[in-house]
Amino acid sequence: MRKALLCLYGFSVIGFTAFAQKDGKTNVVDNVGIDAKKFQARQAYLSGDLATAMRLYTDIIAAKPGDAETAFHIGECYQDVNDNEAAVPFFERAEKADPNCDDDLHLKLGIAYQQVMKLDESLAEFNQYKDKMKDSPKNLKISDVEHLIQEDNLAKDMMAHPVNVKIDNLGSGINSAYDDKSPSITADGKTIIFTSQRPIIGGSKDKEGNEVLYDNVYFSTWDSAANKWSLAYPVQGDVNEQFGKTSCTSISPDGVQMFLFKNNGTNAIGGDIFVARKTHSGRWGQPQSIGKPINTSYYEDCACLSPDGNTLYFISEKPGGFGNADIYCSARLGKAEWGNPVNVGPVINTSYDEGGMSMAPDGKTMFFSSTGHNSMGSYDIFKTVMTDSGKWSTPVNLGYPINTVNMDKSLTISADTKYAYFTSDRKGGLGARDMYRVDLSSYPLLASDSGKGKPTGLSILRGKITDPKGKPIEEAVVSILDSTNTKVATLKSNAEGNYFITLKANCKYKVKVSSKGLKSSTTPIHLPSSPVGTYSMTENIELQKN
Repeated sequence: MRKALLCLYGFSVIGFTAFAQKDGKTNVVDNVGIDAKKFQARQAYLSGDLATAMRLYTDIIAAKPGDAETAFHIGECYQDVNDNEAAVPFFERAEKADPNCDDDLHLKLGIAYQQVMKLDESLAEFNQYKDKMKDSPKNLKISDVEHLIQEDNLAKDMMAHPVNVKIDNLGSGINSAYDDKSPSITADGKTIIFTSQRPIIGGSKDKEGNEVLYDNVYFSTWDSAANKWSLAYPVQGDVNEQFGKTSCTSISPDGVQMFLFKNNGTNAIGGDIFVARKTHSGRWGQPQSIGKPINTSYYEDCACLSPDGNTLYFISEKPGGFGNADIYCSARLGKAEWGNPVNVGPVINTSYDEGGMSMAPDGKTMFFSSTGHNSMGSYDIFKTVMTDSGKWSTPVNLGYPINTVNMDKSLTISADTKYAYFTSDRKGGLGARDMYRVDLSSYPLLASDSGKGKPTGLSILRGKITDPKGKPIEEAVVSILDSTNTKVATLKSNAEGNYFITLKANCKYKVKVSSKGLKSSTTPIHLPSSPVGTYSMTENIELQKN
């Protein structure tokens, strides 16, 4: 509720200013009190108590409407809670009264203009800042104003050449007046999970009496009759906790495994990756830490699996990367054992922040978010493809209006490649961040030639591996070969003997299964597609004795 609280104080500023002295003059005694309040306000701001800082700055601006420094700091408070629309008039007020009231005024006003789509004005402010700081290269390097100028110019170009997509807000059945983010969809397109701060679970209050909101995990199912997502509810089971931060980062394609980020005061101090599994009853079990070597004493988040389940991707802020938060990958060694993480390299990772990844159902395309590369502003969504040599291609910005000058993150694509879902705090949403759906019928993101030509349709192959007595076989090796006998995927059956994979549709395959002590089996199949939704084929395989 911090943003709402600041807006309330904003209205108070208007009221107080209307009754303040027109000349803005105060006597000596008043000035002493104002200086004391300025000190208290700055201390509150630096300690992260924005509500107290805003209350004090509001009192000051009411008594001294022409105080440029105070107007600047009110703009700072609004900008820190991402309310740049409210920040702009206070930064402008400060600039009009005294353009030298703070070294960062032009920089922060430029950022605020960028976020409200006033790109020419933004460029003018950045250039003023650059000129003012030309004799202080250290400050210029810290702010990286050249990168911000590049963002403005790219945004102007991309907005003049939009990609051919239709974007819809997922609506009030899923989005709320609070923060809703990080959608992840099962391969069959029937379940979506996401993170929300809506106050259904919680009830804690801070010292100001404001409700403290926690991230928790919600889900919705596709209503084919109504052709829309059903009303969202908290996931059933033991995933969410009342006074801890639990957010989903992804759900496995088969919908039975969920990767989570948890940050609490007990078993996840600082933030770690956890895994929860769905039980036979449909409820989610107690999340378990993924442990070492994935989790460290540093921040880890955004875990997602490759479609075959053999590679885990995640971000970490541990030392040794190319930026603050880098993307890493780890190979599966066993049922719950992972190899030492490997940084995916400087083609993807930059000196800025990366995150919000998902692996496409084709098993070789990664979508990720970054404040680096050729971003339009804040986080943009990018696409990279693993080549046959195992290297990642140069990331491609997905373009406007998928990306905007605002924060655009966490894109996931359906297996039928018809829709993608992502998070954005763009103007016009229902809350702080909302989730959106992209119609990809005229913009095939999985086409081999980077967004041109026909989309790559995918279908699901699933089944159960059993022994001669019908008992499920765990860890059976399932190899998928194409019509030329080239291996296209290898995976293992789970504890219930089930296997699950998405493959290119309308193709012939051979499903080769082996398990220690039993005869190997090879089954030829033809995997069709479906004009409606994602086609799912079930191929159960029974292995015989040697």
